[in-house]
Amino acid sequence: MDTNCVQGVDGVECHPLTSNAELFSFRRNPIKWNELVEPLAPRSRPRKLGDAFGMMSFMDPPQQEYMMEDKRPEVLVCHDLAGNYRADRFVDGAEKWDDYRFYHWAGIDYFCYFSHNYITIPPLQWINAAHRHGVKVLGTFITESGAGEKIMAEVLQSEDNMIRVVDELVFITNHCQFDGWLINIECQVIPEKIPLLKQFVSYLTGEIRRTVGGLVVWYDSVIENGTVLWQNEINFKNSSFFEVCDAILLNYNWNEKNLDDTEGFLSLKYPGRKKNVFVGIDVFGRGQVAQFKTHETLEKIAKRGLSIGLFAIGWTFEAMQNDSVDIFSERGNTECNEAFFRRNNRFYASFWNYLYTSGPCELPFYTSFCVGSGLVRRELGVIVSSSPWFNLRLQQPQMSTPIDHTYIEHHFEDSFDGGSCLRITSVSPRVYRLFCVDFNCTNDILFSFALKRSNKDIDLDIILFIVDATTEKRCRVVLAEDFLYTERVTWPGNCSMKPLIEDNLLHVQHFLNRSNEKHIPVRSDINGWETRFYYLSFDSTVVPHIIDIGVRIRGQPFGGHWINLGAIGIHAGVINNLEYEKVSDEFSSQNQ
Repeated sequence: MDTNCVQGVDGVECHPLTSNAELFSFRRNPIKWNELVEPLAPRSRPRKLGDAFGMMSFMDPPQQEYMMEDKRPEVLVCHDLAGNYRADRFVDGAEKWDDYRFYHWAGIDYFCYFSHNYITIPPLQWINAAHRHGVKVLGTFITESGAGEKIMAEVLQSEDNMIRVVDELVFITNHCQFDGWLINIECQVIPEKIPLLKQFVSYLTGEIRRTVGGLVVWYDSVIENGTVLWQNEINFKNSSFFEVCDAILLNYNWNEKNLDDTEGFLSLKYPGRKKNVFVGIDVFGRGQVAQFKTHETLEKIAKRGLSIGLFAIGWTFEAMQNDSVDIFSERGNTECNEAFFRRNNRFYASFWNYLYTSGPCELPFYTSFCVGSGLVRRELGVIVSSSPWFNLRLQQPQMSTPIDHTYIEHHFEDSFDGGSCLRITSVSPRVYRLFCVDFNCTNDILFSFALKRSNKDIDLDIILFIVDATTEKRCRVVLAEDFLYTERVTWPGNCSMKPLIEDNLLHVQHFLNRSNEKHIPVRSDINGWETRFYYLSFDSTVVPHIIDIGVRIRGQPFGGHWINLGAIGIHAGVINNLEYEKVSDEFSSQNQ
């Protein structure tokens, strides 16, 4: 596809570099969008949720649910979609609202933006969406075929020139504020230059670690004698490159013996570096069973504790053209959008039980669930732009697990803030997990959300699963409209609450306005959206942490009815900054 046919909002674009001349001139006229880059957000401890990842359980989790960061395998995703630099290349967005979106950030650790250009600089949209979810972003340094040989000859013509290339790559990484590189050399390198190539990888790795705290990943391609010969394992032919960088991505034509040999080689030569080996899976199915059977291949990797490298995840979008879905329409269409979400959620749900899930861990927290696109754009339920739009910079924090469409779906016909919301379509006594988190609640907490109902006889509960960090005792907190409020949580036990009364909400509004924290406005109705506010306080004898946020629908009738969840906000220390005694007295009288 000609990416130039995608219409952008303005002329500011992200683009790759195609030559060393462009690389050496970058510093003289660097891009300006770097001022808009968001820093890498922290994440909660990784958790293995198992087969029932979509449902919240209030039983004590098994010991292996949490995994130490230095032990667990990781996930690297390589995004290669029809050449890339499509609607995502525009700093201020494009009109093709149904283009590929990634939103399963909670299950991955690294996102590599991949193209077949020499130096692939990740677009701002992807950097911000990934960083907001605590995921590191890699660019791609790639040399292929005859043209690649010419470029590599330039890079390796001398040590001084090699150092100059590395210094420019490090400048780009720093300036654009992403987190490292995938090095993909798929062209012949003359044997005499291999020592200099290793020096290139080593120097780049050291500088990226030192300057941005990032990483460099080597792709299994060139071997010790300069020949392109994919090993599909780690061995003496490629290990010297692995030795001087942070990780290796193995080619995807491996078999069980390759994995056996890799494990054996690592145990002998690199004990403790198992998680630094990403075993490749091409999602299109080249070399392995993949596509909707990717879980069969992924299981073989996961059971050995090796890391996972998913290549060409855009298959869930690209392959729809085989089903006569128009994925290349200039402005997008609803049929494509709906088909993509069904396919994408089905794909990730098939293997999520093998992944470790991380989520946000800092307050304040706010999300409208917007995936970064829409038919229109709303603010507080009011349309502020009637044009279709695509901009991953506007993507809000996403759910921690794949969506089960029998319970919940992304809904684009309405939104509270952005282009979409969540629509819940099934009454169930079970609690559907929205987020895995780790929010410290030792300060008083304000929890708020916005919803819209098709019928007042059904209602929505937000369920919090809270753990005392010192004793690991557990407590379930139910935020429900028609439950009595209990000021102090009985530990362990259940707690339910009513919305804050009007006078207190005025104090809350003043605090939130002064704090400049993004929040749901303190109003009972916002263009059909109901808003609810809850106050949580815990006894000083416990160190409470919210670790799960879930949702369920109660009531009758149902069948065709729905509840839209438009936004969630969580703020710490709100009541502590107000007239605490007055607020406490009002709560006490309310519960007598």
